[in-house]
Amino acid sequence: MKIDFMKIHGIGNDFIITEEHLKILDYATTAKNICNRRFGVGADGFMVVEQSEKADIKMVYYNGDGTLAKMCGNGLRSFCKYVFDKNIVKRRNFTVETLDGIKQVEIIMVDDQGFAKSIKAEMGWYQLDFLSQTLKVEEENLTIGSLTLGVPHVVIFEETLSENRLKILGPALEKHQRFYEGTNVNFAKVLNKENVEIKTWERGCGYTLGCGTGMTSVVVLGNLLGKLSTKVQAHSPGGSLEIEIFNERKMITMTGPAQSICEGVYELKSN
Repeated sequence: MKIDFMKIHGIGNDFIITEEHLKILDYATTAKNICNRRFGVGADGFMVVEQSEKADIKMVYYNGDGTLAKMCGNGLRSFCKYVFDKNIVKRRNFTVETLDGIKQVEIIMVDDQGFAKSIKAEMGWYQLDFLSQTLKVEEENLTIGSLTLGVPHVVIFEETLSENRLKILGPALEKHQRFYEGTNVNFAKVLNKENVEIKTWERGCGYTLGCGTGMTSVVVLGNLLGKLSTKVQAHSPGGSLEIEIFNERKMITMTGPAQSICEGVYELKSN
């Protein structure tokens, strides 16, 4: 059995999206297979478009390892591009049902063909776990903060960023006993109050070029610690996002691009 799909990325964080949910009996296995970069199409995550009784449309999201996730920031923008470009949702302002609640989104910019180019999404509010604690990881004492923004995140502020260091400490922190559900890991370097560089180890995906909820979490914790403003350009290896915190409304917004890569047909595996 075959399904049609589109591959879209948001600042290097890539996703496979399909609306043929009736053909897929096992979302988790399909996600694991189709996201495999050797034997599948290859992506960080897999999304299915479903009808919603609560919002204009529903987003179902699985990580590349087949685990269900409540939310994904770059995934949400990519999902919005898909449903807008495919005329599933015809308005530029609409709502998306996720496992982290209903998200209000807006297509900020379209290209010459009328396809979505930049999307603004409400990320909701965070739940702070702790602002600053010392945790021993790989024989090193790390000063970290932790919060949940749809999914759990750890943030470590450092003077320099190293991909190799992230790839060593990221997996150890992701599965550390302190975080019983696992956690995403973000290393951040503050450039000034309005700019921050970030590298992320994503739970269920590994090293990624950009993580929307992770970049948002860095800005939130940076703001709480007095390191960052309420309106920040967050930079990752894959690109940049504008994150804005509205304390009076208890709302955070994320604005950034989404770009289609390809469309195709995938043959569902029997096992």
